Amino acid sequence: MNDITIDLAGLPLAASVYGPRDATPVLLLHGLSNSRDVWYDWAVELSDRYRVFTLDFRGHGHSGRADRYHIGDYLADAVATLDAIGAPTRVVGHSLGGTVAGALAQSDHALVHAALLVDPAWYFGIPEEFQRTVYPKRFALLIGLMQQLRQAHAPLSAWITAIAQTPHPSGGVFADYISDRQVISHASALQRQDAACWTDIDNAFTALDTTQPFRCPTRLIRCDSTLGAAFLDSHADRIRAVNPALPIEHYVGSDHFPHRTHRFATRFRADLESFLRD
Repeated sequence: MNDITIDLAGLPLAASVYGPRDATPVLLLHGLSNSRDVWYDWAVELSDRYRVFTLDFRGHGHSGRADRYHIGDYLADAVATLDAIGAPTRVVGHSLGGTVAGALAQSDHALVHAALLVDPAWYFGIPEEFQRTVYPKRFALLIGLMQQLRQAHAPLSAWITAIAQTPHPSGGVFADYISDRQVISHASALQRQDAACWTDIDNAFTALDTTQPFRCPTRLIRCDSTLGAAFLDSHADRIRAVNPALPIEHYVGSDHFPHRTHRFATRFRADLESFLRD
C-alpha cells in the first residue's frame, strides 16, 4: 500500500493505492462520517488481483478542507482521482460515496467502467424523502456528539468509546457488530472531519438529478429500512422507473454498513466479486 496526494486546484486529496500497477483499477468511496480507512480490509483483500484506490473526500481523513461540501464538490474529488488513475475504473461507493458513484454512472466520463452503489443517499436531495429517513435525527445526534467531544478536547480514546457504545438498531451496541479496527477507524474519521461538512447538510444533495439514467453498467445494494437504511423500500421502485434493468440486491437484516458488519461479510464479498468480475 502506498499513500498519495492528488492535487485538485490546490486542494490536496489523500488517497491510498494497493495492488499491482498493471491490474484492473477499482476506486472505493466512503460515506459522510467515515474516511478511506473504512475500506482498508477490502482493499487488502482485493489487492492480489486489482489495483485498488481509496480516497478521502475533501474535509475527511487526511484530505484538505474546503469552502463548501455539496455533492458536486465530492463528485469533483472523485473525478480528479479517476483522472489520476488514468484508466477505465470500477467504482464502488457507500452512502455519500454511493451517491457519488451513481452521479459518475450518470455521466459520460470515459474512465467510469461500472458502478456499485451500496445503500446510497440517492434521494437525500429531495426534502420530503430525506425527512422520511432516520438521517435528520441521526445527523443531529452525530453533530451533537462531535461538538461535545471537541469542546471537551477529548482524546481519541473517548471518541472510540462513543462509537463502540452507540446503540445499534438491531440491539446491543456497534462494537457487537463490527471489528475493533472498524470502531477505531470510524472514531478517528469523526475526530478528523471538518465540522463544516455538516453546516449545509440539508442542501448538500439537492443538485443531484435523480431523473437521469445511469449510462454505464450499474448495480445497487440496499439495506433494511427498519435498521437505518439510507435507500428506502419505496426508492427501489422510484429508481427502477428511470433505470428499469438496474440490478438491486436487498440485504434484509442489514444496517447502513453491510461492508463492515460481520454478519454480511460473506454476502457482500460475493456481490463485490461478482460486480468486479462482470
